[in-house]
Amino acid sequence: MDSPKREGMAAAAGLLRAGGTGALAVLDSTGGGPMVTMVNTAVDAGLRPLILISALSLHTRCLSADPRASLMLHDAFPPGGDPQTALRVTLSGRFEKLADADAGEAAQAFLARHPYAGLYAGFGDFAFWRMAPERAHIVAGFGRAYDVRFADLAAA
Repeated sequence: MDSPKREGMAAAAGLLRAGGTGALAVLDSTGGGPMVTMVNTAVDAGLRPLILISALSLHTRCLSADPRASLMLHDAFPPGGDPQTALRVTLSGRFEKLADADAGEAAQAFLARHPYAGLYAGFGDFAFWRMAPERAHIVAGFGRAYDVRFADLAAA
């Protein structure tokens, strides 16, 4: 693997580990078209994204009906520069709702990144969901875009 691609994968893995706010794209359960929303993220030990979402939200109902989704995170935009040059990674895969018995590790990882979410993490309508990504599209700067298997990204 060439060095720029390896560097891009390492940077993308770091971006995922940082646990920020991302764009979640789901399939709208009412019409089948795409729908995008904002979610906070963290990752588990396998770099798989974790989200905490309410059963009352549209995106949760969409994931319940069809777990296929994409999740995009990006680095800070360069001040006064072109946002298109910012590091970003888009993962494609499927989400699964974690059973309460399996959510302990997810809660620990998520609340370490988003401690304010402790205010509502225990509400009955909130649950942790984990993505099982299959593919990653990484843009590591102008002219540096890579499509990789998630397994290869997770190993970076």
